[in-house]
Amino acid sequence: MATVNAPTRIALQNILVATDFSGCAESAVKYALGMAHRYGSTLHMVHVLPEMPFVESPDPDPGRIRRGAQQKLATMVASEAFRGIRHTETIKEGEVAQVLADLGIAEAIDLIVLGTQGRSGIGKFLLGSVAEEAFRSALCPVLTVGPHVTRGAGDAKLQHILYATDFGPESAHGVPYALSLAEENHARLTMLHVAHEPGMALPEPVPGSLPVIRPDVEVADDKQQLRALVPRDIALWHEPEYLVQFGPPAETILAAAAQDVDMIVLGVKRPAALTKHLGSGVAYRVVCEAPCPVLTVGARVRS
Repeated sequence: MATVNAPTRIALQNILVATDFSGCAESAVKYALGMAHRYGSTLHMVHVLPEMPFVESPDPDPGRIRRGAQQKLATMVASEAFRGIRHTETIKEGEVAQVLADLGIAEAIDLIVLGTQGRSGIGKFLLGSVAEEAFRSALCPVLTVGPHVTRGAGDAKLQHILYATDFGPESAHGVPYALSLAEENHARLTMLHVAHEPGMALPEPVPGSLPVIRPDVEVADDKQQLRALVPRDIALWHEPEYLVQFGPPAETILAAAAQDVDMIVLGVKRPAALTKHLGSGVAYRVVCEAPCPVLTVGARVRS
């Protein structure tokens, strides 16, 4: 992986928040509000309805469904939490990932925030592969708030950020964001490389513990690669921690995140045949099971 240049401060002028009014989506809205307060952003609220006809809906009146969603959005943005926040509200029809991608372009969105679990029926939202399709196809970073998230942003500063890499080219996309967030929030930064030790069986991970660190010279080489990702002229408030561990990638990242991490940052790729490879990758597993929000940054993100 190449050395990255010192990042400029992340500018989040426009944040797109997707909601289906479920509990998980409500958590995502809270995180988006915290980011908007911190960065002075405009929040663009969107609720996505499936295209007509509403096959799964017990209500045969599409107009009533739309009006109900509009009322819920209006009630949400009229709450005290939105006081002082610039915002818009939109109801769209279609596939969630495509709607988010289209709005991302139309509104010059800098960050998409979404939840990964919703209710059933027409409110069914961002479950599994739908969420993954959204963050792999977006032209901006995506902050995903999963069903197990118990800590992270809110209206407080991030205190500990975990950036994970396998040194593949796609994982490099997340580096500038991890560095900028750490600098902006005066946060601790852990740089984690997950590796497979050739010729050795991988140990079974112990719940709640970190995998064993490789006791060989390759660890030193890998740590040097991690250090090379942090520019010398960046003004971080804490010396980054460099970790090299081996084991199943998703389990290793999740175990590291269990150690008081407030946000995970991952670089992700877009498979050539996106719909055929969803639900089986490391990012998918991490997003679904992480105890904190996960920021995914893809190769297609605008520079």
